[in-house]
Amino acid sequence: MDKMTKIILSVAISITVLAVIYIMKLSMEKSRLSMEKSDLVQQINDQNTSISENKIEVEKQLQEAINQQKIENEQTLQALREEMKTAANLAAADLEAVRAERAQLTQTIAEKLDNQKKTEELTPMQKKIRDAPAIAKIIAVKEDLGFVVINAGSSRGIEKGTRFNIRRDKFIVAEVEIGEVVDSTNSIGNIDADKKPPGINIREGDEVIGYPVF
Repeated sequence: MDKMTKIILSVAISITVLAVIYIMKLSMEKSRLSMEKSDLVQQINDQNTSISENKIEVEKQLQEAINQQKIENEQTLQALREEMKTAANLAAADLEAVRAERAQLTQTIAEKLDNQKKTEELTPMQKKIRDAPAIAKIIAVKEDLGFVVINAGSSRGIEKGTRFNIRRDKFIVAEVEIGEVVDSTNSIGNIDADKKPPGINIREGDEVIGYPVF
């Protein structure tokens, strides 16, 4: 093989090697671009998936918020209904109270008129009995033992042997004689059985007035 042939062969080999290297570079670049494209497509797909998932999550949260608002609105409406019901009941109770008060007032006026009429019909002695100042009240009754306890004693000037009338409204229901001054605020009065009207019993709360009635 002559020199020229060797040179040509060497150049051909070099060109072939360069061509192979260039082709390999192109192939590698194509592969890199393909991978980048694949990565880009994957990123786009991932973004689309994320957007879709975010959309679903947003729609879910929105629906939950709407449902929660519905529940709160229903609770508010229920509370308003209860308040209205309570207000209506209170109004009805107030109205009933006004009616009862009016009825009581009417009854009181009627009783006052009746009492006034009765007062006008009292005898002079009944008026004296009714108007006599109360000295004390009966706080205990022992009619079977023949005595009563009155809530007045030595501090009110009560003395043993003093006689008193027992009054109920405008009537004398009994006469008592102080048998014992227990202390400053209590005394025992013996019931005068001969002066006690038949069928009348002394009661706690009956008033003690002077004797005789002036």
